[in-house]
Amino acid sequence: MTEKIDKYKVQAALVRSFFDAFSHGVIESQMEDRNEKTTPQSVKKLMLEHYEHIAPAFFDTMFFPLAAMNYKYDDIAALAREAQQRGDDMMALVRTACGDEAYYNAMVEEYKRNFSMLLAGRYLSNADHLEGYVRKAEAETEASVDSDRAIELTVRVVMFAYVRGLRQTGEDARSDQSVHLGQVHPLGEDARFDRSVHLGQVHPLGEDARSDRSAHLRQVHPLRGATLFRLMLDAMNILLLDEAVDFADAEAADLASLFLKVCKTQHNFMVMTDEMDRTYSELMKE
Repeated sequence: MTEKIDKYKVQAALVRSFFDAFSHGVIESQMEDRNEKTTPQSVKKLMLEHYEHIAPAFFDTMFFPLAAMNYKYDDIAALAREAQQRGDDMMALVRTACGDEAYYNAMVEEYKRNFSMLLAGRYLSNADHLEGYVRKAEAETEASVDSDRAIELTVRVVMFAYVRGLRQTGEDARSDQSVHLGQVHPLGEDARFDRSVHLGQVHPLGEDARSDRSAHLRQVHPLRGATLFRLMLDAMNILLLDEAVDFADAEAADLASLFLKVCKTQHNFMVMTDEMDRTYSELMKE
């Protein structure tokens, strides 16, 4: 039996994961110098330059995950059609996806909190996020999301937002998506078709992964592969745990230890990696 996660916590994790992944994609698509990528000046400059792209990317990435927390999958397409027939704009569609006014208002607060931090040139830390995200009012009835679904939705947000950020390089990037997608897929081309290959390379609970993680990292672009792993680690941390994980006692390349800490269980890890495979396949078709 899977666990349940508070809906406010899931929604806040989705919003934070979008801004984290999209901004890193934008930065990596336009800056080669590693030392400059996360300076406050660079983050602020690039976010201001792409100010008008953020809201459309947010809508494209977030509508389905937000709706999937509140409606059955089969009803989401009909929901979108009805809203479009009414002439709803992007934010009205997102309001519908959130289900009710309380969740919509909480989503707006999380949007503002994350966006304002980036415009100031800073990222919201895991600890600050977990301490400050919007929680339910005392009078509200508690609502939750199945943990498997929450993990799957969070993976989708991270990967779609990251790739959409990487595509902010202009027409060349949009016309040759395979270049970026081949670089950012963290499981490698063969992993989509052979689960045993995938488990031997990145399973955080297996001895094989501990013995040769460097070989796995060489399968993808070394910077973008590493970034996607970091984004996924942070996303799972704020989704599945109530406090920020301290990675100080783990080696930077020890993916087994890192993912074990944030996923908590082998089941959660498998849900995450399965969804990464599915989402990658979807991105390849865009």
